[in-house]
Amino acid sequence: MQSVVKVVSSEACAERSSAEVAPTARRFASLDALRGIAAMSVVLFHANEGGHVTELVQRMPHVLALALAHGNLGVSIFFVLSGFVIAHSLHSVRVDGSAAVRFMIRRTLRLSPPYWAAIVIAVGFAILSVRFVPGKAEPDLSFGRLAAHFFYVQEMLGYAEINPVFWTLCQEVQFYLVYAIILLVGADASSARLQRSSRTVALLALAGVVSALWPLGLVQQGPWKASFLPLWHTFLLGVASYWCWRNRAFLPWVACYLLVIAASAVLRGNAFSLAACVTAVLIFLASSSETVAAWLRWRSLQFLGLVSYSLYLVHNPVTGAVFRAGTMLSGRTAALEAAWWAASIAACVAAAAILHRLVEKPSIALARRITLKTDQA
Repeated sequence: MQSVVKVVSSEACAERSSAEVAPTARRFASLDALRGIAAMSVVLFHANEGGHVTELVQRMPHVLALALAHGNLGVSIFFVLSGFVIAHSLHSVRVDGSAAVRFMIRRTLRLSPPYWAAIVIAVGFAILSVRFVPGKAEPDLSFGRLAAHFFYVQEMLGYAEINPVFWTLCQEVQFYLVYAIILLVGADASSARLQRSSRTVALLALAGVVSALWPLGLVQQGPWKASFLPLWHTFLLGVASYWCWRNRAFLPWVACYLLVIAASAVLRGNAFSLAACVTAVLIFLASSSETVAAWLRWRSLQFLGLVSYSLYLVHNPVTGAVFRAGTMLSGRTAALEAAWWAASIAACVAAAAILHRLVEKPSIALARRITLKTDQA
């Protein structure tokens, strides 16, 4: 690792390496599209996993049924995208204690209001289902369970998820906190830019080595409940992709890291890690090439990307409610399942658009009011 740090940091700490890509103010349209694809793949996956389209799936071509069964890989895409975006948001920030705190406050303001609204929505649907679905058990609405959800620690404290998708938010918050700590501890005032100090490079290299223990199968469990460590490599692949985009000096080392994860994923049949590797390569190419980025600039994908977070948060209870109502009204055949599936997708997108407009968009504006001081060195 010493040699890695010396070789990379000697290039990375130059005032403006010729290999470094100049910062850009343009929006990452390709990333927005990938968010939309990831969110919709999870929506389709949960319709299948929930047993809502069993008749229809039996009549699907095998390749479509297989793709549907692996729609949960959209979560892997989300994690890689999160790593890329967070690395971008902190790349030019002077990360001291104050900046780290402000960053976490900013992320909380960005993520929490829609998440809290989604908790209320999930609870509301759960209460309604008790009234209209025979034999449905009363939901656990204890103060402890709700409070744990409020602070993203429900799984750590042993509470069941109110909405199955909420587990990923617990992972995301851990990712953000640890990455901010790495930049804080690695800060070196003598470097041209704090994030390019040899200490930061060393810490990230160490993080990569540690994170690889789980996909390689050398470690099976996390050290605590709902630990982010077994999936840390997916987030770091996004971080690595961003750093490579900004400075090609990191590319050989990141390529080795990615190849190790990908090879292990293939040998161990780990589709989640393999999807993360493919996503990391794709977003690196998309951010580096206008041609590749243009592939994903379809208006429909951009819209799905815009509302993807809200869509991810609310789709599960909305999907369940639409299919329950549909089954009660019309029974089940493959054709009816297809019709109610289309209706559920439309309802999910509509609910996401409303949540985005009323809650998520204001929370984004509020988060942006928390400024992060950039490093002008």
